[in-house]
Amino acid sequence: MVLTSLYFTDEQYREIKELAEFESVYVTEFMKQTILDRVQNENDYYEAVQNLKESHGETVSRGEVKRRLDLI
Repeated sequence: MVLTSLYFTDEQYREIKELAEFESVYVTEFMKQTILDRVQNENDYYEAVQNLKESHGETVSRGEVKRRLDLI
């Protein structure tokens, strides 16, 4: 496991603390989850870009997606 340090201004930390309290979690857990969520979002974005490149711009309608997933 890795331990890292982050430095924030008092104002930045206050904002982070308020959000953590709103979510009813400790500040460290809030920061960890926020960072991991961002990493997942970035990975999803890069995967979507790669899929778009591989599709050569071909799109699939919402109805077709539902049909392929047997949702209709």
